[in-house]
Amino acid sequence: MSFQNPWWIDPKKIYEDENVRKAKIFIPPLTENALILGPRQVGKTTFVKTTIKSLLEKGTKPEKILFFSCDSLSKKEELIDLINQYRTLINKDEAHIFLDEITSVKDWNVSLLHLFNAGYFKNSLVYVTGSSSINLYRETLPGRPIHKFIYYPLNFRVYFNTFFKKIIDIPTINIQEMDKMYEYAIRLIPYISELNRVLLEYIKRGGYLATNFVDDPMSLYETYKDAIMTEFFKTNKNEIIFKQIIRKIVESIATRITENSIAKEISISHNTVSDYLEILEKLFIVRVFRKKELNSDRINYKSLKKIYFIDPFLFRVMKRYSLGKDLETNDIPLLIEQTVGEHLSREFNESTFTFFKNGKEIDFVVGKMGVEVKWEKRIRRTIEIPGYILSIDEIGRNDNKITIPTSIFLYLISSDRIFYGIE
Repeated sequence: MSFQNPWWIDPKKIYEDENVRKAKIFIPPLTENALILGPRQVGKTTFVKTTIKSLLEKGTKPEKILFFSCDSLSKKEELIDLINQYRTLINKDEAHIFLDEITSVKDWNVSLLHLFNAGYFKNSLVYVTGSSSINLYRETLPGRPIHKFIYYPLNFRVYFNTFFKKIIDIPTINIQEMDKMYEYAIRLIPYISELNRVLLEYIKRGGYLATNFVDDPMSLYETYKDAIMTEFFKTNKNEIIFKQIIRKIVESIATRITENSIAKEISISHNTVSDYLEILEKLFIVRVFRKKELNSDRINYKSLKKIYFIDPFLFRVMKRYSLGKDLETNDIPLLIEQTVGEHLSREFNESTFTFFKNGKEIDFVVGKMGVEVKWEKRIRRTIEIPGYILSIDEIGRNDNKITIPTSIFLYLISSDRIFYGIE
């Protein structure tokens, strides 16, 4: 325990921590007990360590800060014993307790609930982080004062403002506010060249912090691939099937597919495909978009689906893993569409698309509003419902439809949030 908390002996030791030394941006701490979930290597541990650094700089007594990486634990009893030792031997009073990668521990939610109920966290701020949400949507900690957040790779607005140091004083716009969206889009037109350039950089590097501090982000391929596989192997599923499904997702980005079509190609059952897709979603690798029936607002779970990776860099990692290839020119418009879908899903908590009997498709639907991505070519057709047509650099308005550059749209709908609260 003391090895992971060197500031107990010398507070200045925090500056020697590898995560603190590499940290390039500071994310303000949360002020409530928090369960922070998100993909591996996204920056959760760096956030925790820089929060500890901030506490020490503000004069918090070192022994009142406990950090522990739970990767080394396997059973809930070990976690309970760890906290008991800390409370018995080190600090009985209020504390800041940081339990990193707690989802590595079997029945971690049971042990955490016990620790809350037994009073071990009384008058304390508790942060726990994890890389899997497989157990999250059960009633994880009923009645306990802990809020759940997802820490995703940076969205486009935060990415632009962080790495290109040009803060544009523009509010986040709700997609339903078409008049305001068009007004602010016009204000951003002078920035269109820079926004487009940064969007293409975002497609190359993604929103992971580490990939933006190296010349070639794919030099980190093994790091991110191994991080994904570490979490996957905990599910006791078959890697060969996993790799085949990943390959099919890579090959099918931005196109409609079904569990049956995947199953038929790799000779497994559609129920097995459904099982693996659920795991991929809960490991923060992909997001599944389902068909929305416009007339009833019903989500059709049995119909065709579109599957995207949650970040452009994850696509690159999984493409190399499954196909042995890196980003190609014809991937760019597909990843632009993927990025739009991911941003809409995060900001508006909806992951749907639709198509009509005549075969026409609308890439994304939020409420009654459609969003169609047309990155490759000049706009030649409209969409069937009110909404937005996303271009490279065109802008215009026709009744209840707006044509707007994709980079401007992404900047306007993105919030400044790092953490996305969930129920």
